[in-house]
Amino acid sequence: MMTRSTGGLHVFLMVLVVVGLYATAQSQSQPEVDRSAPFKTIVPHRSALGAQNAVPAIPEETATRRGGFSGSPYMVGPTRTLTTSVPEAEEHIAVDPNNFKNLIAMISDFSLNGGFNTSKFAFSKNNGTTWKESFVPLSGGSPATSDKHVWQANSDPVVGIDKLGNAYLANLYLQVSGNNVTNDGYYVCSAKLSSGPTFKQSGCHAVKTSLTAASFLEDKPWLGVDNSTSKFSGNVYASWTHFTTTSDMIFFSRSTDHGVHWSKPIQISPASQNGGVQGSQVAVGPKGEVYVSYEVFFTSGSRHFIAKSTNGGVSFGAAVAMTPGFNDLTFCLDYRCNSFPALAVNPKTGFIYDVYTDQPGANSATEFVRSTTAGGLTFTKPVKINDSSKGQRLMPAVAADKNGVVHMSWFDTRRSPSNPDVLDIFATFTKNNGASFAPNARANATKITASSGDFIGDYSGIAAGPNGRMGLAHPVWTSGGLNEGGKMQSSTLTVP
Repeated sequence: MMTRSTGGLHVFLMVLVVVGLYATAQSQSQPEVDRSAPFKTIVPHRSALGAQNAVPAIPEETATRRGGFSGSPYMVGPTRTLTTSVPEAEEHIAVDPNNFKNLIAMISDFSLNGGFNTSKFAFSKNNGTTWKESFVPLSGGSPATSDKHVWQANSDPVVGIDKLGNAYLANLYLQVSGNNVTNDGYYVCSAKLSSGPTFKQSGCHAVKTSLTAASFLEDKPWLGVDNSTSKFSGNVYASWTHFTTTSDMIFFSRSTDHGVHWSKPIQISPASQNGGVQGSQVAVGPKGEVYVSYEVFFTSGSRHFIAKSTNGGVSFGAAVAMTPGFNDLTFCLDYRCNSFPALAVNPKTGFIYDVYTDQPGANSATEFVRSTTAGGLTFTKPVKINDSSKGQRLMPAVAADKNGVVHMSWFDTRRSPSNPDVLDIFATFTKNNGASFAPNARANATKITASSGDFIGDYSGIAAGPNGRMGLAHPVWTSGGLNEGGKMQSSTLTVP
């Protein structure tokens, strides 16, 4: 179903959810792809939002079990506000692999150019206690790139830091006319981390771009850096959704010179899934393995798939299913939400994790699956990691630290179960590869509010580092929707 926004500058496809279930994550039989379901996620203007279409609830998914909860929850530090301008939404965060006190976070900021979004980053060198903020490189107040092009907006920020001391900001850069995005590009800005990175226009290079009006668009980018000890260490990887006028597919590119030059894109998703994919993420394993996950929309529900490369992203094996079938979220009538994968690979053990949200009935759940072997592409049945069934859950994030601890956070409405416009961030961790989870901890000090026609983003972020034998995690979120003047916030979570 195609929907045109009348109050902003965005055209997107709303998610059409059709109920249905599959058997197991290992089954490779595929029903018909729902080519009407994927939607373009780029938001070049804060009023360019749409409502979700509700569908009837279905019975609880019998393949899902509730996780075991034991031990003590995170010790939660004070909430920090990372930025000063408003409104903001859609955030990500990365930690320096050489010094875990160094953090970079980024968010879409709508305070410039009459409400167009311009990505802003914040840097902390003291474990998230204080932050210094700055916009991406600008020319005349608008985002600008190394090809001397000045754009009206940029969107969908993702950050990364490699062990060579390079910091990366990944974004879409957008040109619009009337209610349409006419052309865009996927760019990565790079700079030395040092005591605080200084990004320059000359350091923002195209992964894939069109500088004039085009019949195709790039959407929902993601970034991964190789911090392994393999021969591919230092490589940078990009995944995204490539939309044509009639279809879409998951693309991938690699850089072997720290984001300056990028390889010709290759398609990760099989042609049989064209028109029904969105929401990719890329992650790197301890031996330099590269993984790309994404969501496939079928006419009987959705499913996450994953593909693996063992040659530094030159080529990939066939994509296989990570999850059983599940239902996309339907409760979020006032703001956009989705069930895209949150992907991480354990840097100590090589196990692969996917965290996502499912709505098997009236209430949604945060689901956790992991590979059955290190680096393997068969996966366990999903486990619910929310320890309360009240309210709803959406947009999780996951990270694993060098001690092998896996950290997860998500938006949650359990404290206001009848009102999905009042949210919190809840988090948990597992020290035993998903055999059990810590009781959920509330990471934010003040409630997060949204309202009709609002936008709180399409994803959130969490970064993690070791702290002695245990670990630290830093989730990031927006303090409210765009209508409420949301700002980027974070807290430090300590594993007891």
